[in-house]
Amino acid sequence: MDEMQLTPQEKNIVNYHRDTIASGKVGSDKEGRPVTVYATGIKIMEGPYKGKFVSVPGYVKGATGHSEDYLFEYWKDEINSGKWPMYNSGEELNKRSQELHTIMDDEEKPALESRNKSMSPRLEKRQLLKDAEMQ
Repeated sequence: MDEMQLTPQEKNIVNYHRDTIASGKVGSDKEGRPVTVYATGIKIMEGPYKGKFVSVPGYVKGATGHSEDYLFEYWKDEINSGKWPMYNSGEELNKRSQELHTIMDDEEKPALESRNKSMSPRLEKRQLLKDAEMQ
């Protein structure tokens, strides 16, 4: 994580990514790329950080596609405690999220290996075919 200066909250996003890899619970997107965090930006509508924008993991319970309302409620206590990174605008959040994503991109191989270890042999063959089609 020394590649760029990260706030403690941004380190929490990267740690979530790395913990997902270590757990072997890496998901896949529609293109077969590994999913470990699926960072999602939410405008905070209530509480001590009302009006700010927060980045939270959108990959929870082994899935993506959760609504912003669901994710806010899911992470509410941690948002209010200041665990996740907050920004003054959506633009600032998006720019920083892209920068953070370079760390996760650099760790794509371990994520793929972790995901493949957790798959049944039959599913792994399907995923390997998908990965080969992408190249």
